[in-house]
Amino acid sequence: MKVRTRCCLAPILLALYFVNPARADAQAPTVDNTIRLRVEQARQQPTVGVRGTRLLQPEAIARFFEARAFAPAWRLPGSAVQMLAAIRNIDQDGLNPAHYHLGAITAALDAYAKTPSTDVAADLQVLIADAAAALVDHVRYGRVRPASLDKRWNVDPRVGAPPLDIALEDLARASALDVGIESKKPTHFIYTGLKQALARMRAVATAGGWPAVKAGATAIKPGATDPRVAMVRKRLLVTGELAGTTSVDDTVYGADLESAVKNFQAHHRLTDDGVIGKATIEAMNVSAGARVQQLRVNLERARWVVGGLSDTFVLVNLPAFKAYVIRDRKNVWEARTQIGRAARQTPTFRADMKYLVLNPDWTVPPTILAQDVLAGMRKGQNTIARKRLTILDQQGRAVDPASIDWQTATPGNFRYTLRQPPGPDNALGRVKFIFPNQYSIFLHDTPSQELFTSDQRTFSSGCIRVEHPLDMAAILLEGQENWTPARIQEVVASQESHTVFLTTPLPVLIVYWTASVGASGELRFATDVYTLDPAVLRALGDTQP
Repeated sequence: MKVRTRCCLAPILLALYFVNPARADAQAPTVDNTIRLRVEQARQQPTVGVRGTRLLQPEAIARFFEARAFAPAWRLPGSAVQMLAAIRNIDQDGLNPAHYHLGAITAALDAYAKTPSTDVAADLQVLIADAAAALVDHVRYGRVRPASLDKRWNVDPRVGAPPLDIALEDLARASALDVGIESKKPTHFIYTGLKQALARMRAVATAGGWPAVKAGATAIKPGATDPRVAMVRKRLLVTGELAGTTSVDDTVYGADLESAVKNFQAHHRLTDDGVIGKATIEAMNVSAGARVQQLRVNLERARWVVGGLSDTFVLVNLPAFKAYVIRDRKNVWEARTQIGRAARQTPTFRADMKYLVLNPDWTVPPTILAQDVLAGMRKGQNTIARKRLTILDQQGRAVDPASIDWQTATPGNFRYTLRQPPGPDNALGRVKFIFPNQYSIFLHDTPSQELFTSDQRTFSSGCIRVEHPLDMAAILLEGQENWTPARIQEVVASQESHTVFLTTPLPVLIVYWTASVGASGELRFATDVYTLDPAVLRALGDTQP
């Protein structure tokens, strides 16, 4: 009977076990366990996310919480308030706060303030960690993967960088989450200068921007009287090129305005001659809002590279048509460049310069062979003679041009190499700088020196022509054996090819920055010659001002 009683009581006791309030509290899900469930769900069903928001860095979040056995990482509600401040501040870096769970964290924090439940606490723990990881990743390396826009891009700043879960561990130990995130941002002068410029330009845009300058049939030269002069004065007052407000309605183009116009032209990479022509007026009439977006685009481009920059390197900024030698973070040399025309754009990438060749010969590359030489010969232009090219067979023997049927010659059946010997008319000039890469791009001299006077120098077939290249050679070989400027000139005068290897390979970074900041802090804009800015802006996912 006793046994039967115990058997009958068992279901009752089991039921009481589950309905007893004290016992139910003891078995209620903990924050740790709920965090685990959120993380597992994010891995198994990434589209579900947390509170209807898909996670941005699910793997990093999983590793971070697994390492701490899913224990909460953030103090609530304080860390949530700090995270919201960090998210809102990210607009200073040209990124959109709406992309980093701003709405979801705000709603969860409101819910937590009303009823601090385990579910909401777990949601906040995961959302805060995910937003922090995404912010750190994007502000360090870029929101956009550049290879998604151009498959030729070969610089990945994430390679070798500490994983995001390690960054989250650092943030969890920080005195304040927003302060910790701020400390992770790039500090390179190019980046910080662009951020400061973005803040200034946003202020100008918010205040209404600047007035437009009417185009005219003729350019405005110093000393002229023209009603548009007053417009130019008002335009340059807004951005500070022109100081003061006296004679703002003056229509005489005086010396004070000429100085301001030259300053504006220099900052927009135009010939600073003080003549207010079509290109200068077009640059003046780009709106403040458009300049804001241009700065956002180039902050993104800066994030792609500044984290991996060494102290010494060669930088080529394509739309600026400039090359620089940076040594110990100082600009020790710069020169104008000519780059690929629109149909043969020079790619952006990174490689290491290993050697230079004085008095190089020139082997005609496939693109020029097909589009210039063979096409020209078929048209009877005698490109071979005009360019002084030597035709070599596969055994290296010279071939008579008359023995070749140029009308049927194609890149597919042409079995010869075309080479131009060293000399003053050589396409590569007196020196070329080699940084081996899959695009066959290098820096070199050119006999087309007159083209360096143009503002927009898209003239080459892809390679980068450099003005004053022997000065660059002297800079790069400085302190190496006895390669003095005098010896370089002596070898050049001999017209014999000579290869000189660099003692230490030098990084070469070819970038596309339509807005940039120099070492002294000056902001410069450049024309988007390849029309690449819109694609970056679209990839950023919005037109946030």
